[in-house]
Amino acid sequence: MTRRSAVDDLPPPPPETWRQRLTYWQYRSVWAVAAGLPDRLARRLPERIGGAWYAAAPSKQRQQVARNLARVAPHVTGQRRAALVRAAYVSYARYWLDSFRLHTRSGEEISAAVRTEGLPYAEGLLADGSGGIFATGHLGSWDVGAYFAAERGWVMTTVAEVVEPRRLFERFVRLREDVGIEVIPLVRGGNMLDRLQARMRDAGAMATLLADRDLGRSGPIVEFFGEPCRLPAGAVALAHRTARPAVVGGFLTDGDGYLGVVQPPVHLDSLSLYDGVQLVAHELEALIRRAPEQWHVFVPNWLVDREPQHPVADEWRRGGPWRRLARESYLRRRRRSAERRADGGSASSAGG
Repeated sequence: MTRRSAVDDLPPPPPETWRQRLTYWQYRSVWAVAAGLPDRLARRLPERIGGAWYAAAPSKQRQQVARNLARVAPHVTGQRRAALVRAAYVSYARYWLDSFRLHTRSGEEISAAVRTEGLPYAEGLLADGSGGIFATGHLGSWDVGAYFAAERGWVMTTVAEVVEPRRLFERFVRLREDVGIEVIPLVRGGNMLDRLQARMRDAGAMATLLADRDLGRSGPIVEFFGEPCRLPAGAVALAHRTARPAVVGGFLTDGDGYLGVVQPPVHLDSLSLYDGVQLVAHELEALIRRAPEQWHVFVPNWLVDREPQHPVADEWRRGGPWRRLARESYLRRRRRSAERRADGGSASSAGG
């Protein structure tokens, strides 16, 4: 029986605005052109497109990218930092070009272009059929990496944020499904962890989660490159549920080819959720430092940029003990959440 697509279970999208329709057709046009290019020409495009994108980008965006990279690569200063920011735009253009051309490439072609470090760490998690957890970031050419993994026989199950226009999101989902990648839409109030756990249990899946951006502003505040930053807890929560180890890794571009990197497993289920997220943050730091220009986070990510009035951000600016305050803030919120659940349960019991 044909497996249902992830998009089949989503509620109907809202009506498209004219701007969303324009965005959709812009993507479609670039997608069609990129897919039809000869390989030799396609290899030259990221430098040209990325350089033009950098030159035309709003100064506010370029400044944000520069601030982000200053945290990740503080030793790079002056003109070298400007060159690093431009390289980030070129790398992001490479990511999009690789994604648009993914369906034109064979598994054999992809595999021939890849070298790996630490791959046995990930394959060891999958050996007993119980699945594993793969935490990664917005790094390199993720879609090509997932295709490479699916070609090796991994059941790749990943989570994708639902964006509008919906039909553009659906095209990306079906692109990934066509090369063997399962997609679970990330929606507010959804059952993402339940579905990932089920795929690990039933299919021995590698549950793959982005761990470098907290979209919902609900994750714990931990240290990330020396500053307070909210990061998502999904990988750690899933490890607590399944008692399965996790690996942190990424799929970097390497000249015209690729480098798949997998770091040694970490046992997050033996840590508190807060300490687990902090450990994943440090693992991600080591990965991102390998290729800072390939970290595609062009938006505010650290607490001081996203929530400048937060007490932890204020404490960090003063040079005070912000780490202790961040942990205490997280524990207080957990206690309040547990108390609300308990009160709700009591009320339900009384009412029943």
